[in-house]
Amino acid sequence: MRIFALELDNEIKGIDKRKEYIERLIGKLEKPELIVLPELALCSYMASQEIWKYADHQGADTAEWAMKMAQKYDTYIGVGYLDQDEGDYYNRYLIAGKEGVCGVVSKSEGESAVFKRGDFGSTISTPLGTVGVGICFDSRRKHFYENVKDKPLSLILFPHGCPADPKKPEKEHRENDQRCMMYVHAFGVPVVYVNSVGKLEYMPGMMGRMMERAGFRMNGMSKIYGLELNEIQSTIPEAVAADVGIHPGQRVKDIRFHGEDILPGNWLFKQFILKPDTEAGIKLYNAGVAQKRSDGLNLRNQERL
Repeated sequence: MRIFALELDNEIKGIDKRKEYIERLIGKLEKPELIVLPELALCSYMASQEIWKYADHQGADTAEWAMKMAQKYDTYIGVGYLDQDEGDYYNRYLIAGKEGVCGVVSKSEGESAVFKRGDFGSTISTPLGTVGVGICFDSRRKHFYENVKDKPLSLILFPHGCPADPKKPEKEHRENDQRCMMYVHAFGVPVVYVNSVGKLEYMPGMMGRMMERAGFRMNGMSKIYGLELNEIQSTIPEAVAADVGIHPGQRVKDIRFHGEDILPGNWLFKQFILKPDTEAGIKLYNAGVAQKRSDGLNLRNQERL
């Protein structure tokens, strides 16, 4: 199967502009059989409630666009988007083909101030086989592994909107390779890591301030991993491509986790920055959603008068 991962410019804003931009890139790909877009590809990655203005409604617009792309370019496509569903906001990813939408997953441990969090599933059944999808931080967590470890996977996608220190590219490369190759060896299937490029926008909390001071940005570094893989030289710099073998198979070895994380991390950071940031973010999210619902109720009451 010929797979293309597209690194998108995160600084392009507006749903219509981004659709046009993405289709221009797709039109330059040579015989794509699967196109993998990053996390929140249609609206761009934003880690604040500013992103809410770009929300789809129960995925209707995203599904229509994705099916149109799949039909027009005779391919399958994976796309990340923001979805508003019964008043909550979800960081979601769908896979579509000519026959329609194959399925949708939601990010379980999304940015707590922005997205509804929960114990969501991580697989999509497609004509290509069962695909595991770990959206950004989820791909690092034991929750994702537990969701997929007993499934006959054919492919794993890790769509990201992941900021990192641009002054430490070796560290980012090394950690990406470690995580992805663990899944390649455990399941014997290809793994597609795709990330956007561009500056990190405002993110609330201590972690956001720390990353801003350090000059974090999204650095791309997209890559396709696999045991049966032939890299393809792409005609555009935004694309990473490979011909890979796709066939379903069961897990052949376990992945050892460090607590809930696939790689060991800084315990002090987790306890004294990430944990309180997450708790504060959940409160901020709930307050924002409540305000949105109140505004909507007031608007409907005014329309009745």
